[in-house]
This record gives sequence, C-alpha cells and structure tokens, in this order.
Amino acid sequence: RIRLNEEYISEEDVVKIYEKMEPILNELDKEEIFSPSFFEVVTAMAFLYFAEKNVDIAVLEVGLGGRLDATNVVFPLCSTIVTVDRDHEKTLGYTIEQIAWEKSGIIKEGVPLVTGERKREALKVMEDVARKKNSRVYVIDKDFSVRVKSLKLHENRFDYCGENTFEDLVLTMNGPHQIENAGVALKTLEATGLPLSEKAIREGLKNAKNLGRFEILEKDGKTYILDGAHNPHGAESLVRSLKLYFNDKPLNLVIGILDDKNREDILRKYTGIFERVIVTRVPSPRMKDMNGLVDTAKKFFKNVEVIEDPLEAIESSEGDTVVTGSLFLVGYVREFLTTGKINEEWKL
Repeated sequence: RIRLNEEYISEEDVVKIYEKMEPILNELDKEEIFSPSFFEVVTAMAFLYFAEKNVDIAVLEVGLGGRLDATNVVFPLCSTIVTVDRDHEKTLGYTIEQIAWEKSGIIKEGVPLVTGERKREALKVMEDVARKKNSRVYVIDKDFSVRVKSLKLHENRFDYCGENTFEDLVLTMNGPHQIENAGVALKTLEATGLPLSEKAIREGLKNAKNLGRFEILEKDGKTYILDGAHNPHGAESLVRSLKLYFNDKPLNLVIGILDDKNREDILRKYTGIFERVIVTRVPSPRMKDMNGLVDTAKKFFKNVEVIEDPLEAIESSEGDTVVTGSLFLVGYVREFLTTGKINEEWKL
C-alpha cells in the first residue's frame, strides 16, 4: 500500500512509524467512536513516511468515496476522479448522482479536477461542485483524448492529445480501459503544471504495472489471469479484455465476492464466457455468506462448483484460469503464485 520510487516500505520503517503513532492510537481506541480503521491508520503512516523521506510528489488513492475518506485531508496540486460506478452503495448511495457527489468531495478550492467519466449525470454533479469551488474541470474527449492504435498483450499503442501531443505511446498494461486511465494520468500531470519530459512519459508508461489488474502469471505450465474487479464496471472491463486477448481460448473462472458487493450484477457480466465456474471463499472477515454467493452464481451458470479454499480451487482448475471478484482474493492467490508462500493469517 505504501511505496517510494517503486520500492515498498520496509518492515523496519512500518514498525518505526507505528511506534510513533501507537500512543495516539491507544488514546483514540479508549473511545470507540474515535477508533481509527485499518485504512485510516495506514494512511496516517503513509503521510508520516512521505514526510520523513521528504518526497517531491505524493500520489494518494482514495479508499472509499472521497468526501469523508482519510486521504481527503490534503490540499493537492490536482484532484482526479477516474470514473463513477455503483460500488459501496450502502455507504455512498444507490444512484450515480449520489456516488458522484461523494467522490466530488475531494474537489478543493481553486484546484483543478481531471476526470475520465463520460456519464452526463455524473459529470453534471462534478461540474456543479467544481463551479462552487472555482475549480477548472478537464473532461476526457472534451479537454483531452486518447486514440487506440493497436491492442496486443503487453504492447498496447495509443496517441494522446491534451496540452501536449504524444504519438505512438506504448503501455504494457492491458485493456482499452487502461489506455483511458493512462490518458487521465497524463492530463493530471499536465494540470499540475509540473515540467513534463517526453522521454520520462514514454519510459513510465512502458514500465507501468498494476499488480492484480489483468495480470498474467504462469505456474506449473498453467496460465492465471488475475484481476481484482469487484464491481460491475470492473467486471465489464475484464470481460472486454478477455475477449480482446483470449478470445479463441477456453477459460475457467475462480471467483469470490465479498458480502457487501453487488454480487448479482457482477456475476451477470460473466455469463457465456467461461467453460468452468468455481466459487471460492475470499480470505477476509468481510465474507461470511458463502452460501449466498453460491446461490447467486447458480442463477447465471448451469454448473457451479464450490471449493472454499482458493488455493485448492486454482489447483483443481485446468487450462487458462481467471481469478477475480476481490482484491483480497487476488492478493492471496498472487502471493502464492509468485513466492510459493501461503499467507498464514488467512490460511483456510
């Protein structure tokens, strides 16, 4: 969760920073209403770590929504809302407008906003909030754009047009949605007013990685496609990428979805794609209703297998296998596939 120049924070630094925070956390824990969440603690640790390392630029990703998120205490160079989709509905609201309003809580007075959102109802909310905050809004296809030139696994080419124009950029991350995300990132850089080097941009895009997002790993002669898609929009992007890059291959699905996610709409996106469907447990205390997930899966797939242990599930799956539904699940499986280690904290 915390990286500096592509290097993860060391265990030593985690311990050192936590020890500084511990007396304050203990005080907050005395009154349950003020007890911070895991995400809030990690966010505070990141702030301390970045301050100690005297970073030039910090990139912060909101955990949930925006308005009330722990990251939303900073005054940034630029705010970015990539897209708006239905997720965390019990907290953020059940309409696109409500969710867009919560996300627009990150807009600050006079600070530009960049967005890759196209839905009119979401844009109207963002633009209304930005107008009140005297913030300029940069919208994809209006103030900047990307043009896909070719899509090839790990070698996707596109042109960017914004304040600057860059042709034939190469992105190793896969899927047309990642090209749009790259366009949003480039516009965000432009909006900050920081100096841009074309060489650095080209190298950065070529070397960019997003672990657990259409990440392809090989182990024991089998191919695994890991994707942390955990909402309908993410599932739609995953299906689009599978059709682009694996259209002629039979695929298996290993899926686990947390209780508080929109299970029905996620699973609906996967109908007609997979030869074999295995439902597994997400290694998280937020998954208690395994039977509910199985019942929902049976609405969309004729033959649903249940293998509660994720590692047993991927072991039993033959051929190319997609593992998705939760970042917790993908992270657990990824650690095993890349290191051979089993995270004992979540061993099932």
